[in-house]
Amino acid sequence: MMTLNNGNGKAQLRIKINLKLHQLTSLLFLLLVCVLAFGPTSPYSLSLRPYLTFILLFSFVGLVVKESLYNRQLLARYFWLIDLLDVATASFIYYLGFFSVNYLIVLYFFLIFLSIREFISGETCYVTLLSLVGYGINAALLWPNYRLLAHVYGPGPAVYGFFIGTGFFCLVLVGVFTYFYAKSDYELARHLQQMLAEKEAALKETYLTQASLEEKYAFSYTLTLIQQFLLEEMDETNLLTRITDIIQGIVGSYSCAIFSHDKDNAIRLSTYSGKQLPPDLPEFVQRPDSLVAQTIKSQAIHTEESASFAERNYWAEHNISSLITVPLSTKNNILGVILVTSAQSFSFDQEQQEQLMIIANQVSLALENTRLHKETKLMAWHDSLTGLYNRNYLNIFLSIVEDSTSNRLGCMIFDLDLFKVVNDTYGHTTGDVVLKKLALVLTKHTTTGRIAVRYGGEEFVMLDLHSSAEKLYALGEQIRKEVAALKYWTTAGEEFSITVSCGIALDNTGFDNVFAKADTALYQAKNQGRNQVVVYSSGSNQTKTPG
Repeated sequence: MMTLNNGNGKAQLRIKINLKLHQLTSLLFLLLVCVLAFGPTSPYSLSLRPYLTFILLFSFVGLVVKESLYNRQLLARYFWLIDLLDVATASFIYYLGFFSVNYLIVLYFFLIFLSIREFISGETCYVTLLSLVGYGINAALLWPNYRLLAHVYGPGPAVYGFFIGTGFFCLVLVGVFTYFYAKSDYELARHLQQMLAEKEAALKETYLTQASLEEKYAFSYTLTLIQQFLLEEMDETNLLTRITDIIQGIVGSYSCAIFSHDKDNAIRLSTYSGKQLPPDLPEFVQRPDSLVAQTIKSQAIHTEESASFAERNYWAEHNISSLITVPLSTKNNILGVILVTSAQSFSFDQEQQEQLMIIANQVSLALENTRLHKETKLMAWHDSLTGLYNRNYLNIFLSIVEDSTSNRLGCMIFDLDLFKVVNDTYGHTTGDVVLKKLALVLTKHTTTGRIAVRYGGEEFVMLDLHSSAEKLYALGEQIRKEVAALKYWTTAGEEFSITVSCGIALDNTGFDNVFAKADTALYQAKNQGRNQVVVYSSGSNQTKTPG
């Protein structure tokens, strides 16, 4: 079975060569016919002129058929017809040689050699077989003419038959030689084609490897920048906002959001970037079957394939086709979830999932570090028992205030009356409860320009930047009444209450001076019977009685 051999460009080459040769031979044959057959000195008899005309017309008809097949691009299907036309033309021309064995046998040789560049597999055998058939028909039709050569080959037909047999043998020999040469040429072409395919595959693999390395290098560089940023940024809000922008740029997503997991197991939207998120998303992720909730529970990556039917419909309504959730956690804490969405219908590939997981691990460590830094800062600036600012923060506050304002600084000093008696009578645990409740009262009355500080023991300080003496006095009275109204119970169930004294002063010469004046007013309040508020005045009596 002959099959089309399109391994390289020799098909088109064969077609063009065949057409050009046919055009050339047809033209030459036309000239020869005109000169030899129809010329005044033609060696052919008049009876052969119709035959010559037939051959000439047959050649031109074959050329028209080839051109038609070529223009319609049907040569691949009907190439067997092309070879048949060529061999038939050669056979008709061979008949003009008059003898069974004549010089025109070279036409068959030429056709067989021309099929070396096989257009269809097995074409050489096909052309050789057609040539043998054509030559056999020629030999049978021209055999009676051998008697005219009796003076050359002898009276018997044996010698002449030997030459005919030799012609058949030569055709077979040429066919065999051409077949093996064509096979070698085919194997060489196939080998070269295979080499080119392997080279192309190697180049493609090299290109893909280089592209992958460049992508990994770009991600590595981006990760380095992320790590540097995470180390420098201590504000949680800024950190998470910047990370969502980076993630969106890396994966080319529709949007990116980070949800925090609070200690009470609530899921809170911390930040997002990209397109506007659905307004009800913070409520939707609270559902136990949401991808965000599943990720917090399993601490594993999830894609839209893990989403419930309801959640898929929810995202489809917002034109989201694919999404991925990545957990944020450390060894000891579950911190939250990264949610990345895309409008394109594809799942995030394995490489992107690995990249997001690497980023999530870095962010988790940085987030925990930020929170630890925040807690450390709170511990450094806040009193561990009451939660109010301590003297460390007071010094920072004063360094800023004294450099940036020339207004009078209002100072209020609160001291619990007879607090030592509470500790000695009811114990330090009950005393701690008293201090915490007083701190809550003071915290309630702090504002942007007013802070409360536990200065030491049972002594508390409020600093105010904007109030007058009258307003501070009214505030002190309100706090005094609220403290006096508080009720406490001992471990034995005994009820008691406690009062507070307050000294107030205003000054624009620095904290040390205003504190000293407020302290003088405080001890005046103590000396006057406690549970009262005194505003410092330069004409006040300055006697001090310990509480």
